[in-house]
Amino acid sequence: MGFMRHVLWQTLQPMRHFSSSSTCLAVDKSLLSKLRKQTGIPFINCKKALEKFDNDFDGAKKWLLEEAQKAGWARATKLQSRPMSQGLVALLGDQSQVTMIEVNCETDFVAKNEKFISLVEQLANECAAHFEKQPQNTIFSDKASLGEIKSSSTSMSLGDMVALCVGNLGENMALRRAAYVRADAESQLSFYVHPSAPGKNRKKFQMGKYGSIVDMAQTADSADKARTKLQDLGGSLCQHIVGMNPKTVGRVSEGGEDSKAEAAGDEAKDEAEEDVLLKQDFLLDTSMTVEQLLCLNGAEVKGFVRFACGEEVEGEKDA
Repeated sequence: MGFMRHVLWQTLQPMRHFSSSSTCLAVDKSLLSKLRKQTGIPFINCKKALEKFDNDFDGAKKWLLEEAQKAGWARATKLQSRPMSQGLVALLGDQSQVTMIEVNCETDFVAKNEKFISLVEQLANECAAHFEKQPQNTIFSDKASLGEIKSSSTSMSLGDMVALCVGNLGENMALRRAAYVRADAESQLSFYVHPSAPGKNRKKFQMGKYGSIVDMAQTADSADKARTKLQDLGGSLCQHIVGMNPKTVGRVSEGGEDSKAEAAGDEAKDEAEEDVLLKQDFLLDTSMTVEQLLCLNGAEVKGFVRFACGEEVEGEKDA
């Protein structure tokens, strides 16, 4: 009798249907940690993604980044009118080729954030990889063209990468501009940042608020007689360029004559020469001009580039 009552009770229970789609799998904690580490997206969102894709790591990661990217672009669009005067200038390279970028944000607080710093480093690497494939020895790129560059390691554009960081940190940001310089067979490059940002700077990668690249050459005969090695001279001139902000290189005077003597009594010429590198007093030894310093070392400056974070750029407002 008891057996019959048990069978009857089982018969009256509601029918339960099971399928793989309705089964709630436990989230794999190792995958959750890995997904959080690779994307930088909060645990709760990573967990949601793994639940949605039944612990399929690749599917969850792709969906998570797509959703974060959409949210980032929405926030970036909302914040795009907010001014950006802070950020970092980053340089990556060696004596043969150097890439320099400027990435802006709204506050110095975010400029010191690890996520922002990591973004700047990643963008510098992506820009360098892109420029190195180009045939030109000198390249200048603006925000619009940089945003369209495709990452060499992901399916995202550099604009997408910035938008993703905007979504994470909640401030307006931009990869504002970039410069690339490749030395020719007779010259070599030096670069410098000021002040040096803590933590991430290495010999081939540096970050700060100001940056400069100088392209210099020196004949073999001059190198033997030079007071300063070309690489050391280049480093000193990079510091000078950051500090004195010249606009052009200028021309060497015949016989290396003192530019001040040539310009005596001509105030208009003096004012014009304030922006000429060769005519400026050398920052680290004001007893001589840059031109005299180069003559003493048998060297020449073939070109230079200088970035200051947040500075006004000619033509940018009209663009």
